[in-house]
Amino acid sequence: MNPIEQKKLLMDVSPGSAMHELMRCFWLPVCLTRDVAEPDGDPMRIRVLGNDYLVFRDSEGRLGILDELCTHRSASLCLGRNEEGGLRCLYHGWKFAVDGTVLDTPNVRDERFKQRVRQPAYGVREAGGIVWGYFGRPEAEPTLPHYPFFDLPAENVIVELVVASANYTRVVEGLLDSSHTGVLHQDALKKLDTGNGPALTLGGRTRASTGAVLAKNLAPDIEVQETDFGLRYAAIRTVDNEDGTETRAARITSYAFPTTIFVPPDYLMQITLPVDNDRSHFFMIFWDPVRQIGVGEARDEVRAYYGIDDIGMDKWGLGREFHDLPGRPAKENNWGQDRETMRNGSFTGMHRFIPEDFGVSASMGPMELYPIEHLVPADLAIARFRRRLIDNAQRVARREAPLGLNAKQQPRGDYLVLEGGRSWKDHFGTSEIMKQSIAGDL
Repeated sequence: MNPIEQKKLLMDVSPGSAMHELMRCFWLPVCLTRDVAEPDGDPMRIRVLGNDYLVFRDSEGRLGILDELCTHRSASLCLGRNEEGGLRCLYHGWKFAVDGTVLDTPNVRDERFKQRVRQPAYGVREAGGIVWGYFGRPEAEPTLPHYPFFDLPAENVIVELVVASANYTRVVEGLLDSSHTGVLHQDALKKLDTGNGPALTLGGRTRASTGAVLAKNLAPDIEVQETDFGLRYAAIRTVDNEDGTETRAARITSYAFPTTIFVPPDYLMQITLPVDNDRSHFFMIFWDPVRQIGVGEARDEVRAYYGIDDIGMDKWGLGREFHDLPGRPAKENNWGQDRETMRNGSFTGMHRFIPEDFGVSASMGPMELYPIEHLVPADLAIARFRRRLIDNAQRVARREAPLGLNAKQQPRGDYLVLEGGRSWKDHFGTSEIMKQSIAGDL
């Protein structure tokens, strides 16, 4: 398989593709619980892996995910009436339960007909402020992974959903790219380093405690470790201490199939939902076992730091309701970049962090563009991610079970100071490391 064929296999999530089939094997986040909070509320259209569905909550509070188009004559059920225990199509009045059962067919006299027809319905769960959907074979439905924030009060958790006009790989690979942080995000890191920005405390650790290290060493040593959930990697940097000595620090990021990333600080998880080939929904989950970061000033602090505040959602087009409005970041306006602010000291001329990431990701162009890349040792984790995901898609194509379901190891992000010759892998009780190999991995 040549590089272009590999990139197409990796990036194409349209129905019938190998990656589409792999993604369907996993529970995927489809929307926020607050999107469909009320019984008998408006049905909500969702697009997942190039297909259109809807989510609705019935009179008793049960959630359902159905194909958007009515199984009778293909009218959109998003136009339907959600009432009295089901969703009624406006066209001919057919009514469906959350599991796709046909409850009423006003234009069909035969009562037995309802038993022979169903609206396509899919697995659905809600946990941690997120609605999860499963679109694979019902008999192969896996257990929904149990994440730490599921067990915390809502006040200790922040869940936000933002939009990127980019293939899912662009988003995931940005999270696996430790070397870009000190360049693209240097404006925010400088504010942290001087104490002029929000402290952003999660789990007792401030972002300032690790941000300076990222900014001062842009070419970390990368070591990758394959796991049953996917992989983890360490970006290892030398830290200059105030007393003139040096220590080594490892910033550890975990990737779990198919699109979940755990990055430092430890209480941050990010999931990318492939909407279609050139659009992604990005779920950002922050939690703190002790501190109530989901309310008040603490919540505002986290949202502002990552650029997912009200300014980011509206002006910078991160919010679903704003993303496609006129004047939002796009190629035509250079993704909202302000050159005047750059002349006055800003490095990017953009709102910080997520708007910067998404601007760069969107600038890479549509999936059909496969430019020649020149990967370097700092890109080793990206190369290994691509290989792992392609191999997993090929497993499913061979009718084998995908890797990553019911993993025994727990993915997590971490930041370690490696003292006395200690290796970061000792922290995880394993020693198997994928060595750097330009020829083999890049």
